[in-house]
Amino acid sequence: MATWPTKNTIVDQHSIKKRPGYNTRLRNLGAGVSGLASEIYAMKDGTRFTLYLTNNTVNATYPYSDLCCKQTGTNETFSYATETGDNDDSVASVSGTTVTFKASTVVYSATAIAIGDKFILDIDHSASIEPDTNWATISATANAGGYFTTLTLSASYTGTTGTWTGSEKDCLIRRIYTVPANERWATAIVADKFIFTNGNTDVQYWGGSSYAADLETGAATATKARYCIEYANRLVIADFDSTRNPFGIAWSKEGDPTDWSDATYGEADLLETKDTVTGLGKVGAQLIVYKRESLSFWYRTGQSTVPIARGSHRDGIGMIAPYSLAKYMGANAFLGRDNFYKLEGNEPIPIGNAIRDKFFELSGHTEAEQTWSFVDSNNRLIHWFTDTEEGQYAWVWNYQTEEWTVFKFFDEISGAGKGTL
Repeated sequence: MATWPTKNTIVDQHSIKKRPGYNTRLRNLGAGVSGLASEIYAMKDGTRFTLYLTNNTVNATYPYSDLCCKQTGTNETFSYATETGDNDDSVASVSGTTVTFKASTVVYSATAIAIGDKFILDIDHSASIEPDTNWATISATANAGGYFTTLTLSASYTGTTGTWTGSEKDCLIRRIYTVPANERWATAIVADKFIFTNGNTDVQYWGGSSYAADLETGAATATKARYCIEYANRLVIADFDSTRNPFGIAWSKEGDPTDWSDATYGEADLLETKDTVTGLGKVGAQLIVYKRESLSFWYRTGQSTVPIARGSHRDGIGMIAPYSLAKYMGANAFLGRDNFYKLEGNEPIPIGNAIRDKFFELSGHTEAEQTWSFVDSNNRLIHWFTDTEEGQYAWVWNYQTEEWTVFKFFDEISGAGKGTL
């Protein structure tokens, strides 16, 4: 169309059109909170949810991330799905920054509350309508006999205060997650469960009601996984374990992502090359394990005890930006060392010749490795967002016409995704 810096236009059906816009009026996640992803969670009974995975780094002492569920009632915005739940008749008093629990009452297990988690009294909480200003950050805890006795808040509680004897107050504790620097969330739906992980917390799941929980509490396999995907009706994870193994993948029991001890569970280390795993994808019937400088192709065997096996390995082309992986129409597209590629079979095909020189000139390889993607299937566009010396750009590829353009948004885009209507 024109030389750089032409932006914010697309070529479609031999016409030049404005880029798709966005609406900032639909949901308010709270001051300082940004959305990292929006995901559709469709259950087999037909129920559909819009889930937000958020991030708040404004408070450097207690940065946190939440799982939120979109609400559609009058004046409602979202509800948290990361609470540990109610604890009835448990709070004896709230004064300033001190919360005292009723004596001789088991108030959450000794591992259920962590520094940085959130506290609120039920009477101060408007269910399903957030953000509620009375949520308070926990800065210290004390416990005895296996249960918590007091909580210390980082600031004086802004809701109801006082002392209650014989009519103790109910409360909620909201567990929060932390997203490591330069990492993002990975999600999957397996056996009607919404799975999410970010490399820093035990793999979590939400079943459409109540609150999210650790995926499994037995063996330490499904901990701190960086990547996840559904394959062969199993949950497959990579870069996992309590001490993360960046060369490893593992898969759960068929039909049960919470079972990692069944005879059909398995794991493998990809050690034929020194480059680490950077993502998981599916192309056709194949599972693709992406590494920084290579690709590994896996397939279903039809055997219950060895359900997944490696078919081939390709050196020389890999994915350097873990969150650049875009999944569209049964194919994948991603950022490699020297170009953008699409993978429609076993052959990675370069697609970024028109923009790759400008992309690396402005981004450099350090920022290029933080590139993340969003697939706008309604407009057949893949956005790759990256920070450059000129600010944030979206490098946009139309996977139908295979044409490129560049978008520059007024706001800093922190995440993107789909939602239900």
